[in-house]
Amino acid sequence: MRISKTIISYLKKGGADFFLSVPCKLLANMIAILENDKDVFYSAIPREEEGMGICAGAYLGNKLPCIMMQNSGIGNAVNSIVSLLQLYQMPVVFLISYRGTPGELVGAQAGMAKVTKEILQTLRIPMLHCSSEKDLDKISTFTAYAKVIENPVAILCDFNLMKED
Repeated sequence: MRISKTIISYLKKGGADFFLSVPCKLLANMIAILENDKDVFYSAIPREEEGMGICAGAYLGNKLPCIMMQNSGIGNAVNSIVSLLQLYQMPVVFLISYRGTPGELVGAQAGMAKVTKEILQTLRIPMLHCSSEKDLDKISTFTAYAKVIENPVAILCDFNLMKED
């Protein structure tokens, strides 16, 4: 749980105070931490695109939302990202378990891993790729950056980084 605690700490330090998640084995420790954190709002959601709408409402309520999901969730949510969050310049942090990266055991995850960064680049969403613990200290600055640019940012956490947690 050490890595999950560190990530949550840096997200909160960067201003994130409203968290949503779509179930993911690699995010399970972060979900458990947030379920017991009385300083922030946390809720599970069934689909990523629904989360984008909830995040928009949270932002309008003066929160900095963070939605936690697998990289496959970006594919599910493209329209709501572009037509809602980006159109209305809403900062949201996407904390993404980067499934299909080295160490992954589920072959079906590899396809989305090959195109995740290209999709985020096409959407012009700034990315922070965390492949080891030394990358985690950049999360708070990157989280705060979403407010500065008034748009979503994505934090990709590799499979090997998250599976060891």
